[in-house]
Amino acid sequence: MNTLIGDPARIDEVTHYLDTTVRPFVEAQAGNRGLAVLTNSELGITVAGTYWDSAESMTLSEHAVEASRKEAAELAEGMITVDHFEVPVFVRRSRPGPGAGVRMTTIDCPPGEVGAAIQAFRENAVPGLVKMDGLCSAQMLVDREQGRCLVIAAYETMEQLADSRAAVARLRADTLARIHAQVRSVGEYRLLFTTVREGGTNSLTQRWVDLWNAGDREGWRGMTDQTAFELRAPGGFRLAGREALEAEWSTWHDAFPDNQIAVVSIHGDEDGGVLEGRFQGTHTGRLVTPAGDIAPTQRTVDIPFCEVHRVRAGQMTDSHLYYDQLELLIQLGKIDS
Repeated sequence: MNTLIGDPARIDEVTHYLDTTVRPFVEAQAGNRGLAVLTNSELGITVAGTYWDSAESMTLSEHAVEASRKEAAELAEGMITVDHFEVPVFVRRSRPGPGAGVRMTTIDCPPGEVGAAIQAFRENAVPGLVKMDGLCSAQMLVDREQGRCLVIAAYETMEQLADSRAAVARLRADTLARIHAQVRSVGEYRLLFTTVREGGTNSLTQRWVDLWNAGDREGWRGMTDQTAFELRAPGGFRLAGREALEAEWSTWHDAFPDNQIAVVSIHGDEDGGVLEGRFQGTHTGRLVTPAGDIAPTQRTVDIPFCEVHRVRAGQMTDSHLYYDQLELLIQLGKIDS
């Protein structure tokens, strides 16, 4: 993450250089996944975030981009700071366009608490953010060694960004109350452009889980090729298209409204991936099954499962779900163990 602070009068010259010279050069580097440029023209601040397939790709690019950073700082008559992060959480409902509003919040916490901060962001902040009007994406970047976290939320317009301030402040306070962390800074910017591409299958699967846990039905469904999608599940369950997606969502969310997926492991390649997880929730709604409906039992379940996806052009095309039906019935108290 490159932050350039300089003369506000020269910001147009700087961003033109970033778009026409730096962008094609950076995107030509091995392992680059694109970049995004944000500006606060009143304060003369430009933020250029580059995304990479791996930490190794990012490190290998450092020498190549040194000259570009120096020239950008000279054009702005300012100074540039560089921070390096990994991206454990990236939830996208839609791609933000030029002129989108972006809020960047820097949070400090003890290095040993970074894992807890990531979990709190996933479980508390993301579900609240995806319900806000105009939200396009939310991501959390972390530097585990320094104990620094950067939360970036993009909205369709600057007006929607402004309208979200009070709700985000409440959500931020509630989330931070769960961990040992404090806010270091909050900044708001206008998106100039983004060419950031989706990550590989593993990150796609993680976003699938994040949207499911956030209760974002439309965002979750939008990650699939709805014309080609096919679902297979225990009990001879087999459906295709939009009907399959609606069935998968409603079967589990209607029966277990508070459900969450805990990821055990994710493995994938360019053709598909495997999600190993635990489905956890309280049975307070009617569970529809091929063998008949099960009335609410008020019991809490923790069911190991495996879901195999095929992927094409950054979208899920089918899902094969595996879990132990007998174990589910035991935990629901329908049969003796």
